[in-house]
Amino acid sequence: MPPETPATPLLEVQGLQKHFKVRHSRNPVKAVEQLSFAVPAGSTFAIVGESGCGKTTCAKLILGLEPPSAGSIRFDGRDVASLAGADRRTWRRQVQAVFQDPYASLNPRLRVATIVAEPILANEKPTRAELDRRIAELLDVVGLPADAARRYPHEFSGGQRQRVAIARALALRPRLLVLDEPTSALDVSIRAQILNLLSDIQQQYGLTYLLIAHDLALVEHFADAVGVMYLGDMVEQGPTAQVFGAPRHPYTRALLASVLRPDPDVPLPVGMIRGEIGSALAPPPGCKFHPRCPQAIDACRSDKPVPTPFSPLHWAACHVEAARATGAPTAAAPAAGAGTHLEPALP
Repeated sequence: MPPETPATPLLEVQGLQKHFKVRHSRNPVKAVEQLSFAVPAGSTFAIVGESGCGKTTCAKLILGLEPPSAGSIRFDGRDVASLAGADRRTWRRQVQAVFQDPYASLNPRLRVATIVAEPILANEKPTRAELDRRIAELLDVVGLPADAARRYPHEFSGGQRQRVAIARALALRPRLLVLDEPTSALDVSIRAQILNLLSDIQQQYGLTYLLIAHDLALVEHFADAVGVMYLGDMVEQGPTAQVFGAPRHPYTRALLASVLRPDPDVPLPVGMIRGEIGSALAPPPGCKFHPRCPQAIDACRSDKPVPTPFSPLHWAACHVEAARATGAPTAAAPAAGAGTHLEPALP
């Protein structure tokens, strides 16, 4: 098992699994497999990986939008699956989401005041004066003027719409925010503003963030810890500085190598993975990354690697790295199709 976080976690996931049945197929889509991680209160945990690796499915499981096939989700020490009635309603209030596309996540027919007020009215019975006060406070927190309450989403820019979405997420005073690619639909010039806003809000309210992201630069700047997913599995996990500074899994190294530097004099990176991510309907045996891994050994093709700790909080699931850590030999034939110059895994 991966090493445990010493701090008391607000969110703790153990052995989480999600399989989707497919018509005309005996095999399910294995979207998430045996996912385990813990997020201490007040911190930010990021999940990164290519499209199709299971990041968003994990977010939906945490939010209760999909039931897990196996495993457990514990929030503030309590198993979410065991919650019912008032306890489950309280949990739902405490876990909110900010979605990727503010153009799609806001109802275009409602004014901003109604959008922000909806979660409050669904859970509480405030007076009109109290509701107006809370709406004004929420808009102020996200940096929008008071008159924004009377306007419709189409009257705002993308960054302003995302601020409205954040205000709505904060309306019930949650403890955990699930941020699913919160800046990917925004212009580059606006992304820093939204990230700074989220950082300020986290410090002001002591929020805990679960961040789903493609942008590795964003994760390096914003997250305290990071988990790297590949085809439903967590292949590496640890404090962001350790994972980015000394990556142990070849997939993590490939992701970091694929980040282009904003300098025309820096040559294009080499040594990255090629090919497409495997099928979640029929994933490769052993290590799922082995068909694309330039250092795969025979064990990678038959045996699923277990997490190997490299520091108290940093681990990776890789046969080769585990052998190196113990001094064992790693003689191997190269993976099928592996080469010295490989194509980028990410755009």
